[in-house]
Amino acid sequence: MAPRILSLDGVWYLRGFKPGEGEKKGAYKEDYKTDGWIKARVPGVVHLDLLENGLIPDPFYGLNEEKVRWVEEMEWWYRREFDLPEDIVNMDAVEIHFMGLDTFATIWLNGVKVGETDNMFIPWVFDVKKLVKPGRNVIAIKFAPPTKTLEEIKAREEKMKRVFLPPRAYGRKAQYSFGWDWAPRLPTSGIWRSVKLIAYNTARLGHIAALPVKVTKEEADMRVEAEVYAIREVEARITFELSYGEERYDKVVQLRLEPGYNEVRTSIRVPKPKLWWPHGYGPQNLYQFKVKLEGEGELLDEKSTRVGIRSIELVQEPDEEGKSFIFKINGVPIFCKGANWIPADSFLPRVTREKYEALLNMVVEANMNMLRVWGGGIYEDDVFYDLCDEKGIMIWHDFMFACAAYPEKSWFIENVKREVEEVVKRLRNHPSIVLWCGDNECEWAESGRVISHRIIPDICARLDPTRPYWPSSPYGGKDPNSPHEGDRHSWDVWHGWLDYDGYTHDPARFVSEFGIQSPPDMETIEAFTAPEDRWFFSKVMEYHNKQPHGNERIFWYLIMHYRIPRDLEELVYWAQVNQGEGLKTGIEHWRRRKFRTSGCLIWQLNDCWPVVSWSLIDYYLRPKASYYIVKRAFSPILVSLVKEGESVSVYIVSDKLVDMNGKLEFMVQDVNGNIFYREAIDVKVPANSSIRVMSKDLKDLPISDRTTQYLLARLLVGDKVVSENVLFLERVKHLKLPKPNIKAEVKKVDPKGLRFLVRIRTDKYAKAVKLKLMGIKAKFSDNYFDLLPNTVKGVIVEVEEPTSEEEIRRKLTVTSIYTVEQ
Repeated sequence: MAPRILSLDGVWYLRGFKPGEGEKKGAYKEDYKTDGWIKARVPGVVHLDLLENGLIPDPFYGLNEEKVRWVEEMEWWYRREFDLPEDIVNMDAVEIHFMGLDTFATIWLNGVKVGETDNMFIPWVFDVKKLVKPGRNVIAIKFAPPTKTLEEIKAREEKMKRVFLPPRAYGRKAQYSFGWDWAPRLPTSGIWRSVKLIAYNTARLGHIAALPVKVTKEEADMRVEAEVYAIREVEARITFELSYGEERYDKVVQLRLEPGYNEVRTSIRVPKPKLWWPHGYGPQNLYQFKVKLEGEGELLDEKSTRVGIRSIELVQEPDEEGKSFIFKINGVPIFCKGANWIPADSFLPRVTREKYEALLNMVVEANMNMLRVWGGGIYEDDVFYDLCDEKGIMIWHDFMFACAAYPEKSWFIENVKREVEEVVKRLRNHPSIVLWCGDNECEWAESGRVISHRIIPDICARLDPTRPYWPSSPYGGKDPNSPHEGDRHSWDVWHGWLDYDGYTHDPARFVSEFGIQSPPDMETIEAFTAPEDRWFFSKVMEYHNKQPHGNERIFWYLIMHYRIPRDLEELVYWAQVNQGEGLKTGIEHWRRRKFRTSGCLIWQLNDCWPVVSWSLIDYYLRPKASYYIVKRAFSPILVSLVKEGESVSVYIVSDKLVDMNGKLEFMVQDVNGNIFYREAIDVKVPANSSIRVMSKDLKDLPISDRTTQYLLARLLVGDKVVSENVLFLERVKHLKLPKPNIKAEVKKVDPKGLRFLVRIRTDKYAKAVKLKLMGIKAKFSDNYFDLLPNTVKGVIVEVEEPTSEEEIRRKLTVTSIYTVEQ
């Protein structure tokens, strides 16, 4: 008989006590009365239930984060009743599985203490066979105050180096929840992932895996394995099966199970495997992997998952600049384009499949192929990794240690070992994960080396030999942040106050963090401010930028390049564009260096609350101007102009795996459309390369007014422009940009009224053209683009509700940046 599973998700009851009071009052007892307790949702956390019941204000609004500080100081209790039929109670084993408890929990069942937990990242399984009974059962869970608990541990342990709230490093709880330079301090508690009761006879399966240990085009050697938990000694049969469409490959193992934990391992050879590729390089082929456990003449359990077959190599070879750092997937070197992922909410149960999918779709649409799951957050829900597998998004995956020295005593190390084993076993089937990394910036912080250099790599080598391991990020040998080897966090720009043209002097081999801040969309600002707070240096606006003096820094970077904005709306617009142009500067520089530099990952993709931060996409999934600018800079084929001394060079970067022939046009033009110089040459662009195709001395070009003239380069394949770029030789604040006459035409391209083509034309150079539909939620294929004089650009606009052409025309606004009124 297969296991019986009873979900314990849904309605529970919740109440807060002063620390120690709940147990004194008997809140764990079977007959305790829950009069006055509030309804709670599981999966959930305390703050969400208090908010739902009207007991706290929205912590994301105004200064309310301070008003709810008392929540983290309380002890919180959950209770619920559930009925069990006698046949479940009489099965050989009855277990309760908590997929996530945040964090310091004590569990009672029918008045008897079951166990304690101290790690939110891993599942907790308790044997409750002797405690359950037919009919009514009562479960109670106490969550100790997180900060107080950690402060007590810190008081009795060694003092170590760390930033942000110092006690955080003594517990296995999401580090960002205690506050970061982009996150509020909202360390919550609760049953944040599902709870289920599992009853079974004889044996059940645990983790299963199919790992591609050796892959060629001709054959894949798959290491397949399964965990089995047995009640007693028994003869068993395990069938491993890999399938793709009509193809089937299986292996049967006969064995005698021992009571307790068993591990079964064998191999399956797959001929002519259908390989998994990153986005932009090939299909994301996924095989079905199924494991069946049979014994005593019946099916005892079965599990299935999806796996991908691909090889990964991290190439680190000496060269003239130091040592390379190149990811090869299926033997093909990949330039990694992407961003850093942080948890998508401060209250994790709010992150739905729909939110994951929306964000990851935006990643793919922005021409990205890699995300770094940052080490101060969480190991995400399974659906996140499933979607990355489907969409071809590679994952650089940190373990959850960040910006601290962590304890190295046995009590902490044993907790870490269990965490790493559980995480690797849960996630190793996902082809999207291409690297395990020990931590974020702990090596840089001169922390101890036991965890990242011994504990984690030993477990990864044993459980997952298919992926490279990297000790920390950044890490580069003697200098953890070396530009000559390993990965680098490039923060001379922004944290070091260097202007963003400083990116062009960074010869990093792989940039795993770089970024510039900007405010979120005005609608997002309006969601957390009152009208009187809507000026950039108001207390609320400053409070919603968690970097000290962050808003002042945004303003400084803005006026380095732009004129002083007239109001908050203009500041938001210009600062987002300035952020994007700074990121574009870095991206184009590192892509021109392909594969001397082999990747650049922006800090950061997303937000966990409405905030002024480094993100490209704000908390409400509104893309900033920088998102669109980055999307264009990450295009598979890129023309890039760069001033090198007193000359200008044109590069073409291609991520395509085939050679390309085309024509390069190079021009000197002005903002009114006058052309002063034109040249066209035939070019051949090798596959997966960056080449310089042209270089010109500026003194040889007819440039007489740098405030109105610019350089234009475009690549044509046949009659199609596949990439174009411009270069001004002055900063925007010094340009004479006339007010353009921009016109827009709207045409419905979907009979349901959900997709429209907007054609934009201008008579003069239009800088950072912004399209917006007032009062209509819309998705734009492109936005915040420069439009050249006397040209037309088409933008696809998608809306959620059927809409007429007339409605789109009426609500469409078009804005641009100009410096000269005419």
